[in-house]
Amino acid sequence: MKRYSSGQGRPGRARRQPSRRERVKAWFGLGRRSRSVHHYQVAVPLVGKSAAQTLVPSWWVSGLLLIVLGWLVYWFASADIFYIQHLQVEGNWRLPEAELLTISGLEGTNVFWANTGGAERAIEALPDVASARVRCTLPAHCVVTLVERPASLVWRQGDAQVWIGADGVVVPARGDLPNAIVLDASDSTALKPGERLSPDLVAAVEALERSQPEIRVYQYSNRYGLSFRDARGWLIRLGQGQEIERQLNVLYALAEHLQRQGITPSFVDVRFPEAPYYALE
Repeated sequence: MKRYSSGQGRPGRARRQPSRRERVKAWFGLGRRSRSVHHYQVAVPLVGKSAAQTLVPSWWVSGLLLIVLGWLVYWFASADIFYIQHLQVEGNWRLPEAELLTISGLEGTNVFWANTGGAERAIEALPDVASARVRCTLPAHCVVTLVERPASLVWRQGDAQVWIGADGVVVPARGDLPNAIVLDASDSTALKPGERLSPDLVAAVEALERSQPEIRVYQYSNRYGLSFRDARGWLIRLGQGQEIERQLNVLYALAEHLQRQGITPSFVDVRFPEAPYYALE
């Protein structure tokens, strides 16, 4: 058996050196690939939403919006353009704009805090007003639409007078009321605006105006109620006029009887139509 000296390896085939072509292919990765080749993915950073968020933080945007919102609130609350200084009034004939502005409580109020419902109730509390509607729009424009209570009678006591609406409500006298019936109430209790006269009495005066339009002044007293002097000069007493049509029919029949008899009474009392009476002069 052939022995080998220590330090010498077992002879084998000599390793072949790669050719120049093989070395070039290996350099560019064109040669045979090993089965143990590993594949790697290269992560490339994206430039987009995340980058924008990094450049403009969300808290900064929220803070800017809050500042803008606060400034707008301050401007709406403090700018003079949003404070009510006058009213546009529609449908008023007697009530002046300045009085309505004061009564409404809207003067000097920011339009965003304007209580239009409260303004309507305050204006409707005036005896002159039958109904009111208030509407406000930006920047500080308020429109009041009124329906004033129509007045048809003048309640006169000496130099003082008030007006009576068609529904009997007493309203302040404002200027002149042309062609109105006058109730001379010097012997009766004074009436104040907001009080109400008997609807029967108002209806009685209206019926008298239709039947004898030439008479424009009537008397009223706490004792005898409504009375007037007719074209003959007779004093006619009607009381509260609850049955005015019946009273007038009785009056016409009694007056015709007295004229046939040639009687001139000092007064005719038909307050109680079932028992009328008269007195001689």
